[in-house]
Amino acid sequence: MNRTTMLAIMGLAAISLGGCVSLSRSETVSDLGAEWRGNVRVNEVRLTRDPDLKVTEGFDALFKSHVQAKLDACAKGGREVRVEASLTRFDKANPALTMLVAGANVLRGEARLVDVATGKVVADYAIGRTIVGSRLAVIKMGEAEEQMSDAFGEELCAKAFDPPKAK
Repeated sequence: MNRTTMLAIMGLAAISLGGCVSLSRSETVSDLGAEWRGNVRVNEVRLTRDPDLKVTEGFDALFKSHVQAKLDACAKGGREVRVEASLTRFDKANPALTMLVAGANVLRGEARLVDVATGKVVADYAIGRTIVGSRLAVIKMGEAEEQMSDAFGEELCAKAFDPPKAK
């Protein structure tokens, strides 16, 4: 059995047992340089989004606070950057379908890190996360805006602020 088949079977097993499976679709467009990594803190999160995204009225503030909280935990340096986040896709799982079978919350966007002192972009990341949950996870899946805002921050932390992995 190949690795992809095994991962698919494990994912389906996790979903059927009531959990959620999270799939990262994030990529580095331009990474933080070595002189920045480990020496950055985020002082502000700005958000732009496609006006057709179906989100609640308070989503922008919720998104900014959740992303900032995640970044505060992983970016603790002295050089200030701002995150310019843009969202192009935000799909919420259908509760009725999730109760019957499974559902998915999907987020796609971009995160640019901008040096506050110079206004120059110092890093750029394509951010994407899909979280699939079964009927036993319908309550967690129903908190899509919180869940996906946290996921955006987690993806950015993993891409920009975690030390590079040995190959």
